[in-house]
Order: sequence, then structure tokens, then C-alpha cells
Amino acid sequence: MSASITQRYLNLRTACLLLIYTVVFVVTYYVAYELRFEFFVPLEHRIGRLDTMWWIVGLKIMMLASFGQFDALLSYFRLNDALRLFGSLFVSAVLLIFIWYIFDGQKMPPRSVILTDMQFSFFALASFRVLMRVKSSRSLVDWVADPDLEQVMVAGAGEVGAGLCAELMNKSRLGMRPVVFIDDDPKKVGRYVHGVLVADSVENLPAVARRYGVTKVVIAFPSASVKRIKLTTELARSIGLKVDIVPALTDLVSGRAEFSQIRPIQPEDLLGRDPVDLDASGISAMLAGKRILVTGAGGSIGSELVSQILDYAPASLVAIDQAEIAIFTLEQEVLSHFREDGPLIRTQVLDVYNKHEVDVLFAREKPEVIFHAAAHKHVNLMESQPGEAVRNNFFATVILAEAAMSHGVERFILISTDKAINPTSVMGASKRLAELSLLQQQEMPANQTKFMAVRFGNVLGSSGSVVPIFRKQLAAGGPITVTDPEVTRFFMTVQEAVGLVLQSATQGVGGEIFVLDMGEPVKILDVARQMIALSGFNEGTDIEIEFTGLRPGEKLYEELQHVSETLQATSHPRVLRFVASSETVHSADLMMRELRDVMERSGPSSVKEKMQVYIPEYKPYQET
Repeated sequence: MSASITQRYLNLRTACLLLIYTVVFVVTYYVAYELRFEFFVPLEHRIGRLDTMWWIVGLKIMMLASFGQFDALLSYFRLNDALRLFGSLFVSAVLLIFIWYIFDGQKMPPRSVILTDMQFSFFALASFRVLMRVKSSRSLVDWVADPDLEQVMVAGAGEVGAGLCAELMNKSRLGMRPVVFIDDDPKKVGRYVHGVLVADSVENLPAVARRYGVTKVVIAFPSASVKRIKLTTELARSIGLKVDIVPALTDLVSGRAEFSQIRPIQPEDLLGRDPVDLDASGISAMLAGKRILVTGAGGSIGSELVSQILDYAPASLVAIDQAEIAIFTLEQEVLSHFREDGPLIRTQVLDVYNKHEVDVLFAREKPEVIFHAAAHKHVNLMESQPGEAVRNNFFATVILAEAAMSHGVERFILISTDKAINPTSVMGASKRLAELSLLQQQEMPANQTKFMAVRFGNVLGSSGSVVPIFRKQLAAGGPITVTDPEVTRFFMTVQEAVGLVLQSATQGVGGEIFVLDMGEPVKILDVARQMIALSGFNEGTDIEIEFTGLRPGEKLYEELQHVSETLQATSHPRVLRFVASSETVHSADLMMRELRDVMERSGPSSVKEKMQVYIPEYKPYQET
């Protein structure tokens, strides 16, 4: 629609509203006089009504305009809209009463007429707005929809639950009818929301569901604890109910999602943890107006880093990755959402192992803060090619760190892993070498850069994690493969992990290794069973679980702390600081030379043996 057509439409709409409001005010003013004099208005008051009608109606029209009633969307009418409408009419009535007293009632309508007119006007206009809301909500499909709708229980009678209830009631084409609420607030139990009873607490979900013939539960408290969401899901699944959940609260507030865009509950909703409170001011002080560089920017962690960093208004951001498709995906799915007048954003396909290209990049972009997320991270793949893991995870980190020091970078943050603690895999050992190289770089006499590393566990939904693998196996009809019934892992969402990485970076003074509070370890077997249940299958009959044995380099349990590190608290409860002991840290240059020599002359087993020299706690996987 062109600008001229749009303007004509707006002008026509305003003219129509002006006509409707004028007619309504003329009628209500006329009726108020008739009621005041019991439908026998004396001649002098009939003349007075005609003399005052034009300017009183004009005053009310101006009040409506000043309260934004000509710009309001007629398809939406809620409490705040009603309050603004009432406010405009109330102010006009107060002004008229004030004028009445100034002129001692001369050439003014009676005070009872003014008040009656205000009430009738509000009732008439509110009724008009309600009718427009109903008209916009109920299309022909809504009115003739099959009355045999799915009976839905809404878990959560707060603002989100009430909004969802209204959406489902007004849009029957969605195929669901809310019949009952449950809520943990005892003050709400026994009351009604949009005519739907809040019947009981969450703990009594099964009994309430049977009483009302519910077939689906929609969780509508997105800001509740994960523990509460998990309890609701388990209670619903225990009696065979389907479980959906509303979009995240941030998406609802920002307008990216609507109440009615419910989706099936996912493992991420049950394995994640409660929202993290971040020190946004501290993160902003570190990033705002700074030149930022992110490596591995096309990966799950790197792309989320880019997204969250851009929210803090850096001066510029350079996103690099060695994979062309990763950069393309980053541009299409992340960077396209940011405004053109925002920070200067550049992308580049670059392997940070290329020292010359790294120096050219640093000279051109002059980064002040670096987040190094580029890494090979798949344990079993790297086990058979340790040279590649060492080259990409260790050598590239040293090259990048040396460039950071020589170009005066303020902060260098390495994204590490809990697999670097007492490693049994080549991937974990190569990341431990990267950590040790930063500790050595921090102690260099000429160094002004704050080098630090942040460790955390598995990221839900990332490439290679169990959730997408199990999802594909379920889609194929099974079986789901689990390495060992006792294997456990720490899980966190990518949003939480990156938020805490940024929080950690604000606290580093150089030479620290931070670890994120990853909560309680989760059995992979429990994740598999949970996903089978959430998909509506039964373990053993519909989907089998097969145990395949630990793969090369894998552990049964991940660890939190290396034997030579001392744990310290930080100002954030979910960030811990590890300060290394006074153990000998080998020269990064020496380690690179010796490892490169072994890689060129010998096979994979020799590379692993050489890594053990620098990491005595490394216990390589032994083939049997």
C-alpha cells in the first residue's frame, strides 16, 4: 500500500469515527435531557439543548482525540482501553461542571444531564468498541466452527493465562476450548477468569482433569521455575494428557509471539534452569562502544554471543568462522534482525590458524574485546585425528592470543569446556592445552591483555548434543541409542551459557578460569525416556532404548574441578572462579614446536603420548 493510499485510508477512517462519535454524543445528550425531565422537556430547556449541543459535543470529541481514541485499534479493547475512554469523558464532564459553577448555570445544561450524558456516552462507545472487538475476533470460520472442540486446561491464571484463555475463546478455529484453570495462588482458586473457573492447585491436576474431561494441558506460566513446569508436565503425562506451552515471556513482551502460538513441551523446557539475573550494567560497561571480535561465530555458542553482544551497543562487531555456510547462516538468521543504524557489523570467512590473515584482521579492525569460540568439539570424531584437534583448538588459540597481546586487546575470553578437566579425550586435552597457554600468556612481561577462560557443559540443542540426535531417532521410529545407563552430563541452554560467559568476562582481571554453575547432572537415560514420553510413545513397546557402550574418549561423569585448582566465589552466584596453583606451565611456543614435530613424524598415538607430557592428568582412551 503506497503512502498516499495509506493516508487516504487513515483520513477516511478518522472521518467515519468522527461521524460515529458525533451521532452517539448527539443521541446520548438528547436522551439525558429526556430522562432528566421524564420525557417532557420544557420549551426553554429544549432551546438550551439545541444551543449547547454543538459545543458540548465538540468538547467531548476533542477530549476523545486528546486521549488517543481516534488512533486506537478498534479490534483491541481491554481494561486499559476502557480506562482511557472513561478518562476522556470524565474530564469533559468535570470541565462542564466547572463551567456550570462559573456561570451559575446560565446557558448551561443541568448538572444531572451532564453526569447522565457522561454515563450514557461511555456505555455507548464501550459497547461499540466491544462489538468491533467481537467482529474482528470472530470470522465466519469462528462462528460456524465445529462445537466439538478440544477441552483444554490452562495451567496458570495470571496475565499470560488470562490472555491465552481470551485468545482461545475468541478464536474457536484454533480447535481448543479452555474449560478450567489451575494455579498455585490460593487467592485465585475458586474465582473466575473470563468466566472460566480456577478450580485447584497444580498438585491436584489429575483430579481436576478427570472432573472436567480435559484432553490437553497448556502451561501458561513461562516465567515459573523449571521445577514447576516439570512437575506440571509429569502430572499431565501420568494420566495420558498432551502438554503444550506458551511462548517465552520475552517473546510475548517483545511482540515476536502471540498467546495463541502454543507449542508442544520440549526437553529443553524441562532440562533448562530458572532464568539468570545478569548484571546488565557491568556487561554494558565492558561492551558498549567497544570493538568486538567473535571467532567461531557461526556455531551455536558463537551465534548466540553475536546476538547478545549486539544488544549492548558495541561500536563494531566482527564475526569470523572458517566455515562459509556457518557465516551465511549467521547473516540470514541472526544479523538480518538488527537495524541498519545499529553497530557496524562485519563477517569474514577466516581460519584463525592462519597467522598472517589474523594479523591483517587485527591491524584493520583493532578489536578491544575477543570472544574465542572457534573449536572442534565432537569428542569421538577428534579421537581418531588428534593432530586436527591440537591444531584447531590449541595452536589457533596461541596464534590468536599472541596477536591479541601484540595489538593491545583489552580482554581475551576463551570458551572452554568441562571436558578439559582431568581429560580422557583428545578434544578435552586440546582445550586444556589452550587454557594452559592463556595462563602462560598472561604472565608474559609485556602483556597488557586480560586473558581468561570460561568452562561449561553441554548446550541443549547444539550440534551433536543428545537432544537433536534423539529427536531424529524418534522420527525414524527408533531405537534411541544411549552409551551407558549410568552416563550423566551437565546441561544448560545456549542463552544461559552465553549470558553467564558475558557476566564472567566482566569479573576477570587476567589469569582466571571461570566455571559456570551447571546445576545437577542429568542422566542421559532419563533424557531419552523423557523424550519418548513427550512424543507420545511408550518405552519398550513403541520405541526401544539400546545401550551401545561408551565411545572413545567419553566419560561416565563430567567433573567440575581440576586437582590443581582452588575454587573461589565471585559476585555472581552462578559463576565460580578457579585460580590455578603454582604448577609449572610449559611454554606455549615449546609445546607447539614439539607437538608439531610429533604430528609430522609420527601417528595419532604418539601425539596423545606427547600431550600427556604437558597434561599429566590426561588419561587417553585405550582401545581393547
